[in-house]
Amino acid sequence: MKRSRNMSRAGRVARTGAFGVGVLSLVLGVAGCSRPLSQVRAGANQHYFDGRYADAQPLYQEIVDRRPGDARSNYELGRNLLAMGQITEARERMILAYNLEPSNETYFAGMADALAAAGNEDDLFDALEHRIADRGGVADYIMLGRYAQKIGKADEAERAFLGAAEIDGGRTVAPQKALAGFYRSIGDTDAEVRRLRMMLWFDRQDAEVNARLRELGQIPGPTFALPPAGR
Repeated sequence: MKRSRNMSRAGRVARTGAFGVGVLSLVLGVAGCSRPLSQVRAGANQHYFDGRYADAQPLYQEIVDRRPGDARSNYELGRNLLAMGQITEARERMILAYNLEPSNETYFAGMADALAAAGNEDDLFDALEHRIADRGGVADYIMLGRYAQKIGKADEAERAFLGAAEIDGGRTVAPQKALAGFYRSIGDTDAEVRRLRMMLWFDRQDAEVNARLRELGQIPGPTFALPPAGR
């Protein structure tokens, strides 16, 4: 999955986008605002979670104008822009938020969502693969698989999910759940059943897994669970 590049396109785009948005925000900074930021944010979030994105927009913008270098503020503005369908602007805000706090999982996911929405597949997969190269955790492989699945790259998705399962070594249910969902999405019933049986190893009473197995014509019993591959 790794690519032999010295610098990812995502990294170059991120730095360029961060600089441009940061300068713009500094120019637009608003002085002398009297309302506490906590009050503005509370109102913005209320509108956002009620689905009133147009009403939330000027409030989130006010927060960023007053705190242009704050990662959370840029992320929340980007999230609202994404909900409004303003993909290009959302992408720039999400990239900036991630650049400001690159260790924040939420901001990375926000950037990935925006890159996917913008159709920037090369940048998206560069970012995901560099994250795997830097960290290589189970969650990183699962995230790569989910984005590959989302944009229709089934082979890459399967490799990523299997990579997560291999690294996990059968210790947690997450890779098996991801694989079961993937195989369900492509109609591979035998592979899905096998992974569902591995999920039962962790919880034989899992109602959702048992119900799905019955939908597939299986009869879960005391010996139906399978040890996860690699355990």
